[in-house]
Amino acid sequence: MNPFYRVDNRLVHGQIIATWLPHLRLQRIIIANDQVPNNPLQIAMSRMAIPQGVEFEVWPIEETATWLNGREGETTRTLILLETISDARRLFNDAPFDTLNIGNIHHGPGRHAITSAVFLGPDDIELLKELMDQGVAIEIQSLPVQNPINLNDMLDE
Repeated sequence: MNPFYRVDNRLVHGQIIATWLPHLRLQRIIIANDQVPNNPLQIAMSRMAIPQGVEFEVWPIEETATWLNGREGETTRTLILLETISDARRLFNDAPFDTLNIGNIHHGPGRHAITSAVFLGPDDIELLKELMDQGVAIEIQSLPVQNPINLNDMLDE
């Protein structure tokens, strides 16, 4: 699948660089988030972690959607990194996608463990159900060597 859409509240970090980048043979990483484009330190730290030769962009959600909608014929292997389920839902509204990988969402007030790395609250679950109702296949998978867990199956339990 290209692009590969992933929610990981850590955004660019070692797991992305060491496992997902080679597994997906990524050529480009895009952070889609409205706050990060205004954080030069976070951008610089992310850029330092990404190997040379891999394109790197940081765009607000709306700009990412515009780029996605205009990428006809684009074949560059791309990872779209999203910080939150809400960001994923907002991006989907303007640039629909078929699959969503959830890798890591930290524990927080009102959230409960879905896996050891993914904690969801009622608002997250509602947004994810909306995406699934619109045909998005959602899997939880921290590392590519792990078997993905179908979120729909987990929510039915």
